[in-house]
Amino acid sequence: MMKKIYLFLPFLATQFLFAQSSQQYYSGIFLAKDKKPKAFLKVFNKNTGVYEETDEEGFAIIQAQKYDTLVWNNGKNTQVVYGVQELKYILENRVPLKSVEALKSKDYDSLITKPKSDEYSISKPDYYLSKNLDSYFDKIRKLKQKNGDTIKIKKQEQNKLIINGSFNTSFEVRNRNSIPQTQNRYVQGRSQSGNLIWRGPETNEIFSYGPDISTLAYNFQPYDYDVNGQLIPVSGGVNAARPYDNSLFSTTVGFHNQLQINTFIKGDGYNEKVRLSMDLGQHKNQTYFISQYDINNTFKAKLNAYVLKFKIQALFDLDETKATNTNRAALFNRAYQESLLTPVSFSNQQGGFLTNGQKRSYSQLGDNPEFLFAQNNRYNFLSNQKKYSFNISRKFDDFNFSVSQTYENDKFSNSDIYKPTTNGFLGGLINERLQNNDLYNANVSANYSFGDYDFRSTFNLNFILNERKSDVFHSSQNQKYLYQRSSQDYIFNYDLKFDDGDFEFGANIGNSFYVSNTSLNNKFWLPKANGFVQFNDIFDWRGTRLKLFGAYTHQSSEPDITNSFSSYSTTQFLAQNASQYFPIREVESFKNFSTVDIAETKAGFNFNIYSRFNFGGEYFSRKIINDIFPVFENNRLLLKNLADHTYSGVELNASYENFRIAEDFTMTNRASFYKYRDVVDKVASGYNNLAVAGFQDVYKTLTEGEILGAVVGNYYETNAAGQTLIDDFGFPVASNTKKIIADPTPDFVMKFTHTFNYKMFTLDINWEWKKGGQLWNGTQAVLDYYGRSKTSGDDRNLKNYVFSGVNLNGTVNQIPVDFYDPNLTVFENRWTRYGYTGVAENYVQNADYVRINSVSLGAKFDVGSFRRSLGVSLFVNNIMLWQANSGADPSQNFYDLDSGRGLDFFNLPSYKSFGCMVSFQF
Repeated sequence: MMKKIYLFLPFLATQFLFAQSSQQYYSGIFLAKDKKPKAFLKVFNKNTGVYEETDEEGFAIIQAQKYDTLVWNNGKNTQVVYGVQELKYILENRVPLKSVEALKSKDYDSLITKPKSDEYSISKPDYYLSKNLDSYFDKIRKLKQKNGDTIKIKKQEQNKLIINGSFNTSFEVRNRNSIPQTQNRYVQGRSQSGNLIWRGPETNEIFSYGPDISTLAYNFQPYDYDVNGQLIPVSGGVNAARPYDNSLFSTTVGFHNQLQINTFIKGDGYNEKVRLSMDLGQHKNQTYFISQYDINNTFKAKLNAYVLKFKIQALFDLDETKATNTNRAALFNRAYQESLLTPVSFSNQQGGFLTNGQKRSYSQLGDNPEFLFAQNNRYNFLSNQKKYSFNISRKFDDFNFSVSQTYENDKFSNSDIYKPTTNGFLGGLINERLQNNDLYNANVSANYSFGDYDFRSTFNLNFILNERKSDVFHSSQNQKYLYQRSSQDYIFNYDLKFDDGDFEFGANIGNSFYVSNTSLNNKFWLPKANGFVQFNDIFDWRGTRLKLFGAYTHQSSEPDITNSFSSYSTTQFLAQNASQYFPIREVESFKNFSTVDIAETKAGFNFNIYSRFNFGGEYFSRKIINDIFPVFENNRLLLKNLADHTYSGVELNASYENFRIAEDFTMTNRASFYKYRDVVDKVASGYNNLAVAGFQDVYKTLTEGEILGAVVGNYYETNAAGQTLIDDFGFPVASNTKKIIADPTPDFVMKFTHTFNYKMFTLDINWEWKKGGQLWNGTQAVLDYYGRSKTSGDDRNLKNYVFSGVNLNGTVNQIPVDFYDPNLTVFENRWTRYGYTGVAENYVQNADYVRINSVSLGAKFDVGSFRRSLGVSLFVNNIMLWQANSGADPSQNFYDLDSGRGLDFFNLPSYKSFGCMVSFQF
C-alpha cells in the first residue's frame, strides 16, 4: 500500500505547485449590519472554509474561485463570487501610483512669485454670495470663517413632510348557527281524565303535552292572549289552526369604518424625525336579536419623535361603547330559553304586554322575549376607556434603556332591569352596576451588550410597577366594593448568543422577584432558564435549519382585581331555579391569600428548509400551585387557595410556504395539532368535589385526581355487572347521588389554513377539527321535560316499549311502558318523571365538530397615477359546521363564561356571517 502512495507523490507535488501558482483571490468592501464598513468583520468562504477579517475600512482579501459563496454578519449577508484576481494584482491596485513631482517650497515661491489676491475670499467686501451662484446653494445652512481662509460650512438638512393613510369599510350580514330542534305539533296543555286538552296562558300551564294542533281551530272571539281567539276542537269545516313561529333570531347587518392618517417628517437619508398617527373607527355590532346591538367608537393618537438622540413615544387611546343590553345577567340566554319553550299555540310576536299593561306570556311561570327586551333606556350599557402612555428610550453603542408609563381609566355602567311579574322576580328588580378602574403601569428596562456579532452577551434589567384600583357599586344593594393592589416585579436576565454561520446556540437565565401588598407572601426566587441550539445547512443542504430548544420558567401571579367573579352565584341554584339568577354579589376582598405559582417546562424542535417547509413540535407541562377559586361561605363570596393542578400537552405545527402550482399561482398550507390535559393533583381539605361552574345539581367539579372541570351529575343505577336497574313501573332507576359523567377535554384539536395567490387575488380558507370531549346538554333535557323537543314530539306516542336492563329482583326486564299515557298524570311520562334536568348522564353527548371558520377572497388594485392600493375582500365565517351533539355549537360556553365549557344550558348559538370589506391606501 505504501508503495502505491509513493508512486503518486510526484504527481501530487506537481498538482500542489500548479495549485499554488494558480491561486485566485477576491477583494472588496464588506458592510456590517448597519450598512457601514467595519473592522475585524469575519468573511467566510463557505466552499473552502477559509475566512479573513476586514481592515478599518471594511476591506478584505480572501482566497476564492468563481462561483464560491462568501458569507458575513453571521450568515445574514451572502455574495456569490464572479470575478477573481491574482494576489499581486490586487495589492498593486491598492497602492496609488504617482508621478515624480518637483520639490516645492513656500519660501522659494514667495521670492519668485507675485502674491495673488483671492478674488473669492469672503473677507473682501466687494464680493457677495448669492443663491444663484450654485444649484446646491440651498443645502448650505451656515457659513463661518474659522482662521485665515478656512471656512466652516454647515449643511442645511432637507426635511420632507409626508402624509399618508388608509380607509377601511366593511359590512357583515349575520344569522344564527345551529339550534336545537323543537316539535311544532303539540300545543300547550296536558292529559286530563284520559284526554289531551289545551290549557291557555291564563292557566299558567308550562307543558306542551296537549293535543295535536291540527285537531284544533281558533274561535276568533275576543281573547286577551291571542288576536285569533281561543282554541277549540275542529268542527263544521273550520280551518285547523296553524303553529306560530316564535323564532327569536333575524338576519341582521353590522358595519365597521376605520380611518388612519399618518403624518411624518423625514430628513436626509429618509431618517424619520417625527411621526403623528391618528386612528378613528366606528363599529356597529348587530346581534342576531334584531333589537340588540352595540356601537363602538375609537380614537387613537400616537406620536413618535427623536429629540437629542432620545426616542419619545406618546399615545392616547379612547374607546367608547354603548349597547342596548349585555349578557352579564344572562338576559340573552333567558330570552332564548323562553323562545324555545313557548308552545306553538302561543305567539310572542303579538306583543309583550296585555291591554291592562301586565305581562303577556304563555304562562306567569315563563316570559315573553318581547317583554324581556322592552326598555325605556335606549342603552343599558355604557363604557368609557381612556389610556395615556409615554415612553422615552435611548440607544448607545452597547447600552440601551427605556422608561415607559401607562395610565388607564375605565368606567363601566351596566343597568340590569327585570320588570315586575318577570319569572323569578315578581316584584321586579333594577340594579345599576358601576365600575371604575384606575390602572397605572411603569416599566424601566436597561440592557448592556458586549462581544462580537458571532458571540454576544446581554444583561437585562427590568423593573415593573403596577398600581391598580377598582371600585364596584351595586345600586340594588347600595353596596360598594373597593379593591387596591400595588405590585412590583424585578426581573434580571442574562442572554448569550453564538453564531458561526453553520451553528448557533443561545441561552437565557434569570431570576425575578414579585412583591405585592395583597399577597400573604412575596416571592424572591422565581428562576428561569431556556436555551436553544441551531444547525444551519445540515448535511450540506443549503437553506436547512434544525433548532432544538427547551425552557423552564417559574412565575407568580394573583387574580386581576378588575375581574368579577359574581357569575359564580349560578352554583347556588338548582337548574330549575335558574330564572332567579342575578349576579349582584362581588368578591369580598383580593387580599390575604398566597400567590399562584406556575412552574412551566417546555421542550421542542423546529426544522426549516429554505423558509418554505417548516415542521416543529413542542411538549409543555405547566404546574399550577395554590390556584385560587371562588367559594360561597356564610353567604359571602370569597377567593381561596384551593388546589394544585398540572396542565400539560403537545403541539405540532407544519407549513409549506409559496408552493408554485403554475406561473403567478402559488399556494401556502399550514396545519397544527394540539392535545392537552389539566389534572387536579391536590385539593385543600374540605373542598374536594367543589363546584367551579354550573348549578347545584349539574356542575363542573374540582376533584382530586380528576380532570379540572369534569362534569358531575346523577346517573342510571346499575348492578355489579353494569346492567341498568329497572323499577316496578318499567323505567330505569335514577340515582340519588352524583358522579363524574363527562370530560370536556378533547382528544385533540387540529387547525388548517390554505392560502392561494394568483396575481392580484388571494383566497384564504381556515378550518378546524376537534375530536373528542363531551358536554352535558341541559338544553335538550329541559326541552324534553316541557314537551317542546323534537324527540318528545316524535316519540310521545310510542307504546309497549321495553327498556334494556334488569328488575330490582335481578330478572331481565320485560315490563312494557308507554312513553306518554294520557291516563296517567303529566308528571309520570317518559320525560317528566325524572325532573327538570332528567337523568344528567342520559344527556351527555360528544362534542366533536368540524368547522370552516372563515373563507375570504381578496384582490388589490392600483388606482390613479400614484398607484395607491385599493383592496376588496369578500368573506364568510362559520359557513359550515358539523357537530356530533344536538343543539348549539359545542364551542359556545355556559352563560358566556370561560369556565363553563362542557355545559350547555340554553347556550347561545354561534354566528354564521358573510360580508365585504373595502380598503383604500392614500
